[in-house]
Amino acid sequence: MLQNKKASKKAIRFALLLYSILIGLASTVCFIIAIYFVIPKDDLPYIINPLIIMAAVIYGSCAIALLIRAIYFSKVRINNEEEQ
Repeated sequence: MLQNKKASKKAIRFALLLYSILIGLASTVCFIIAIYFVIPKDDLPYIINPLIIMAAVIYGSCAIALLIRAIYFSKVRINNEEEQ
């Protein structure tokens, strides 16, 4: 049972990191493409505020995932639980 718990913690730790990397990269690429190629330059001043809010939500979720990973699923904490 202890090995299964440790494996699940490692899987969650990896999933949180993978989420942050993939969502961060994908949203950055989408925002760059939208700003430079999709949105007309005349409409950009009207659309930039919703884009900023979307970026804050997306990058905020990535930061929260990394914070959860650092606090609750640190390697030292997982290894200490294994030794006990």
